Amino acid sequence: MTDDDVHSAMVRWLRGLTGVTVIKSHQSGPAPAGSYVSVNLTTTRQVREWAQSFDYDAEDTSGAVATSPLLEIEWQFSCHAYGEEPMGILRPVRSAIQLAQMHEPLLPDLVIHECSQIRNVPDWLNERWEPRAQMDIFVRGLTRDGFDIDVIEQARFDLDRG
Repeated sequence: MTDDDVHSAMVRWLRGLTGVTVIKSHQSGPAPAGSYVSVNLTTTRQVREWAQSFDYDAEDTSGAVATSPLLEIEWQFSCHAYGEEPMGILRPVRSAIQLAQMHEPLLPDLVIHECSQIRNVPDWLNERWEPRAQMDIFVRGLTRDGFDIDVIEQARFDLDRG
């Protein structure tokens, strides 16, 4: 799974959970009308020091052996709610992560590991306070980035019993 795949999965999950428009941060174009949530991928980190295991694939016709370390990765998302009652938009997320059934749209590849408190962070725009809220969501999953590490060479030979 790529970082973009994980980011898109979080956008879809939050859209289904909150019922408002959810976008990736820094998309071009005007902001959506009404209430919405913006999701920003802020950090990725390896959870364990070493890979859990390795996948090997030797089916390449060139003789190369592709190896993919299975790494448990944690992605941190900063979610910002805009519009009326932004803290109320994010509140269901805290409850949803407590129920395994609510994770099903992300399973089996991703598991929500943790979420932060919801922060009230209004912003002064156009000479008025605009209500906003923010929270962090931590998601875990496995990555399998493969690399060719060895080449199995083939050579023909003939035996002559003379």
